Formats: sequence, C-alpha cells, structure tokens
Amino acid sequence: MIKPVVIALTLLSIPAYADVELPTEVKAKLEALGIDAVIAEKSPVEGVYSVFSKEGTSYVTSDGAYIFTGNLFRVKGADVENTTDEFISKGMRAYIEKLDTITYKAPDEKYVIGIFTDITCGFCQKLHNDLQSYLDKGITIKYIAYPRAGMNSMIARNMASVWCTEDKPAALTKAMKGDGLPDKQPTKACMDSVQEQFNAGNMFRLSGTPAGLSLKGEPMVFAGLRDPDQMLNSLKTANQKK
Repeated sequence: MIKPVVIALTLLSIPAYADVELPTEVKAKLEALGIDAVIAEKSPVEGVYSVFSKEGTSYVTSDGAYIFTGNLFRVKGADVENTTDEFISKGMRAYIEKLDTITYKAPDEKYVIGIFTDITCGFCQKLHNDLQSYLDKGITIKYIAYPRAGMNSMIARNMASVWCTEDKPAALTKAMKGDGLPDKQPTKACMDSVQEQFNAGNMFRLSGTPAGLSLKGEPMVFAGLRDPDQMLNSLKTANQKK
C-alpha cells in the first residue's frame, strides 16, 4: 500500500492547475495498484500527472510507465516550494465536498471551513460553544465526523446517531453541550457516512481534534483550537496571498 504524504500544517498557496481526466490506460495502471483517483492534475513537471486518492498523493507519467510518491519541490533560487502539500490541500477540499457534513451557515458568508470534530473532545465542545461568534464573523462551519476512538467505538455509534437525525445541526449542538443523544439507533447508511468522514480524517493525518481547512478562497489548514478572532485572522492572511 502506498502511504499517504503528511500535509504540512501551514498556510498554503495553490497554483491554478486545471483538473484533468486521466488517460484510460493510465487510470487502469493506477487502479491495478489500488489507487482510486479523487482528482488529477498536470503537475508542474511536463509529462507528469499529480494524482490525489484515498491512498495519498502519487505522480504518474503521461504514458503510465512510471508511478512514484514523495514530495515534489519547486526551486526558485533560494526559495523552495513544496507543491505536493499544495496539491494535497486541494485534493482534501474535493474529497470533503462529497461528504455528508453538518453545516452551520454564516448569514453574511465570507469564508467556509471544514472542521474534523468529536463530540467527546473538550476543545471541540469549546469551539462549538463559540459557534455564533464564528458565524457572526462570516465563517461558515462544516463539521466532519472524526470519532477519535475509532469506528468500533461507542463514540462512533453516538456520532452516527447524530448524523442520522432529521435536524442534524440541532442534534449536534445538543450532543456537544452534553444534553443528550438521539433515541434512534444509527442505520448502516449513517455508520457508512461517518466511516467515510473518518477515512477523510485519516487521509488528512490528524493528530487530534479540532483540525481542518478552508473550503472557500485561498487554502488554509489548521490544527488545534483557534478562537473566532484567530480563525478570522488566519483566513484573512491566507486570502491576502492571492
């Protein structure tokens, strides 16, 4: 199995490479190795594609003859830029957009962030208690389920029960406050949904929760609790790099 590349938790700036459809023979060679592409782009190196998948980031030549992993650096004089980190951030965005996140939309939306969360995580609960302050600053929050104890834990089942309710935002707020969980047991579909989100967290190589990334505007990734002002400043800084 090809190991995922660890994403650097720094402010990133992504070049505007366009998504491409991989040639059939190249896609077949990747799939034969267990690599199911989420997105693919022409890399900064001529004749080489960048491929983001659940297995991590890979590079493949345009004829499919060579497939390799690792970091691809762009060197400009004394400046060294890790283009792999940039590509991983974009790949995570594309993957998260397909997930069943629980969204709290800002009335005057300026930014959107995805946050990996666990209902038993103290810092996650603190962040959620300040939810209205984030929303008032124009930051929409999309929560991604990440039960830290794993998918075989009671926490995972409890989170799936939240994701199974009709009013998911209200159920999540209630769970975060310790005011109880939905009475209904989670269905297989809800467990599968949380599993997909948990997989995304593993792709992101989480070391803890909360953590996440911006899903709108210039990329920004973060680990640990950031209060509303800190989050807003980080997002503003990232978007000044346009």
